[in-house]
Amino acid sequence: MLNISAGNSSILLDRQGRVTGLADTASGNRYESAKHTMPLLRVVVDGRIEMPEQADYEAASGIITLKFPECRATVAILAEEKGLYATFEVQSIDGDVDAVIWGPYVTTVAGSIGESVGVVHNGSFALGLQALNIKTVGGWPLELDRMEYVQQTYSNSGMPDPDSTQPSDNKFEYDVCAAWPTSEGSMLQAYARNRADAARRPAWNLPDVDIAPIAGGDARIAGTKIALFGCAVDQVLQTIEAIEIGEGLPHPMIEGEWGKTSPAANQSYVITDFSEATMADAVRYTKMAGLNYVYHPDPFSQWGHFTLKPSSFPNGDAGLKACAVLAEREGVKVGVHTLSNFTTLNDPYVTPVPDERLQFSGSARAVGSVGAEDREIEVSDPQPFGAGLFRRSAKIGSELIEYDAVTESAPWKLLDVRRGVNGTAAAKHEAGAEIGRLWDHPYDVFFPNIDLQDEYSRRIAELFRTTGLKQISFDGLEGLYATGHDGYGVNRFVKMCYDGWGDDVINDASIVVPNYLWHIFTRFNWGEPWGAATREGQLEWRLSNQRYFARNFIPPMLGWFLVRSASERFEATAPDEIEWVLSKAAGFGAGFALVADTAVLRRNGNIEPLLASVREWEKARRAGAFTPEQRKRLREPKGDWHLEPAGEGRWKLYPVHISKPLVCHPAELQPGQPGGADWVYFNSYAEQPLKFTLRVVPSYGNEDASVKRPTLYTNGVYMTFDTELKPNQYLVCEGGRTGSIYDQNWNLLQTVQASADAPILRSGGQPVSFSCKFEGDPKPSVSMKISAWGEPETVEAMTGNLEDSVL
Repeated sequence: MLNISAGNSSILLDRQGRVTGLADTASGNRYESAKHTMPLLRVVVDGRIEMPEQADYEAASGIITLKFPECRATVAILAEEKGLYATFEVQSIDGDVDAVIWGPYVTTVAGSIGESVGVVHNGSFALGLQALNIKTVGGWPLELDRMEYVQQTYSNSGMPDPDSTQPSDNKFEYDVCAAWPTSEGSMLQAYARNRADAARRPAWNLPDVDIAPIAGGDARIAGTKIALFGCAVDQVLQTIEAIEIGEGLPHPMIEGEWGKTSPAANQSYVITDFSEATMADAVRYTKMAGLNYVYHPDPFSQWGHFTLKPSSFPNGDAGLKACAVLAEREGVKVGVHTLSNFTTLNDPYVTPVPDERLQFSGSARAVGSVGAEDREIEVSDPQPFGAGLFRRSAKIGSELIEYDAVTESAPWKLLDVRRGVNGTAAAKHEAGAEIGRLWDHPYDVFFPNIDLQDEYSRRIAELFRTTGLKQISFDGLEGLYATGHDGYGVNRFVKMCYDGWGDDVINDASIVVPNYLWHIFTRFNWGEPWGAATREGQLEWRLSNQRYFARNFIPPMLGWFLVRSASERFEATAPDEIEWVLSKAAGFGAGFALVADTAVLRRNGNIEPLLASVREWEKARRAGAFTPEQRKRLREPKGDWHLEPAGEGRWKLYPVHISKPLVCHPAELQPGQPGGADWVYFNSYAEQPLKFTLRVVPSYGNEDASVKRPTLYTNGVYMTFDTELKPNQYLVCEGGRTGSIYDQNWNLLQTVQASADAPILRSGGQPVSFSCKFEGDPKPSVSMKISAWGEPETVEAMTGNLEDSVL
């Protein structure tokens, strides 16, 4: 029996190379599975998994030799105790092995299962696995059947859900997760492949793909290495940081502190379409919001070479550098969005001469010679051309073709072939010429193979290094799976970028988080605003993300939120919508992105107060000003709040109730009845003057319609505004006698005085009556929201660190 110390845990190995003990050395509690066999390492040969039958240990060298009699392989593993953790590294393999699997190590630890970070804990004690190089992939080989004890999903709490067969709270498929729930608790796992030989296996969204070999040290299994550790939950980040430093892993710093604990890691930022001409405005708006980063969502005219749009950056990279220099002078840093290895059809890697290193999903040979005008091409194998991709594109020589179908029986032919597409030249081709099906995607892009992918990494790193960019989102990382090299291909791409640009670049990614890259990625800002109201856009997704961040020790972010101008579908963004976002961010201790095109920032009349709200809420959040109890209430999805500054480092926090829209529609009136409606409003706070926002809603686009002399009555007081409101105009009363009239984009048109001060809303329920004169045919309608504020609470900046992440 061999006992290996790994932090506050001990790992027991028997003479068969199996883990028979996982113990907390402080409490003596045991966490190994009593039901399932757990070898230190398994081997995979021809799709078959084999466990070792014998383990020999040499104390002087620390080498554990595992013997696999069925496949006649021997694996030498170096085990080293390093204080807070232990490492295990494959030194050599004698025999033909396709892959090795570390574990899975099945534990009784249940509660929090960090599928990306590779850490599981029960609230007090944690066990963890870390992949220590890019060839070691956290997860399970996609082509292999999972073990029978592996659960299908997470429940919403992150606990195992033995009865569920549908995804709920898990963000990723089992094969890419370093930790996963089991019927009795959890498991930890990683693997490495022999990538020196060609192979055929599933890749990304295709079930059977030819995988090209790679060269170099990463192609060999020898060198795969993991760290295992056990510790108290509050020591997890300290332990992982020690592993990063001790094992030479990426250890990015953000403003002088490790990225996973830096208060700057989850700071919010502005996303806008700045250009050389508008950069000064973009910086000004960013500073108005009290933020330090401004980010371009779509700066490239080509993906692949990552050529900047000439219309925005006529001076190319030098122009972008000038933007970054201008921003830096004002204390603002600049970032850009990419789509990783997605390659646009206009990129020089595709046209007019397609690069030899574009990725095929499969290939065949031309059975006979091909003329330059042939519309049917006979191929040796139909399988690659029937795969379910987006386009039907193929490459033959330096020509790109598109086809409509492939015959269902021999002779196999591509039918209705379009020749020399996408700016390439149609040409003659000899019999036996390779025809490769190009791997594509609904974004109308192709993908590079793993060697060409390296050029993309070098280009991104060069762009950041030479221009001074400091923020990136690796969108579309899933495209890296098209190389066929699973998580290794993702690790390689991102690690090359990181090595090329150095520290202090805030980066996040799409829904791809290999265990190794947890160390590089700063955070993840998932949640998109498109096509839904602010309070509705992917709300459940955003909330489930917070649980993912918590269990994976990742700085929390709420996603992107859109500042809109008025459109046919949506009203322009109102102050209460922004404060709703800001209150949720404060509740979760999360950052976010505020998205607004330059035109919106200039067009909307309420941008200054909106950005002032961002400034105050973010200042309070980052100062740790909200108490745990306040943060709990701020997280409620239906809750509204208002924050006002009350001196340096102090604020007043008001709970707010906003009614649902109260509608007065002339079509619902009886003949001869004057325009009006009776509503009921329940004020759950103390009595206060009536506050409301009234909007005139057009009917059938009649811009000549109007509403005259809007009047409200409650609790014995009539309040009349002797004015006329046009469609899509707003009348806002903040509780006094003055009303403010705004256009549809919240530009102030005029102020008007009412006939009386705003009536008092009593505490509790009361009727509220509305009347007006509708003009036009067809007539408009009126939609009104009443708001009430509770007593303010004190919010005060705290000294020391910012608030902890929400669990």
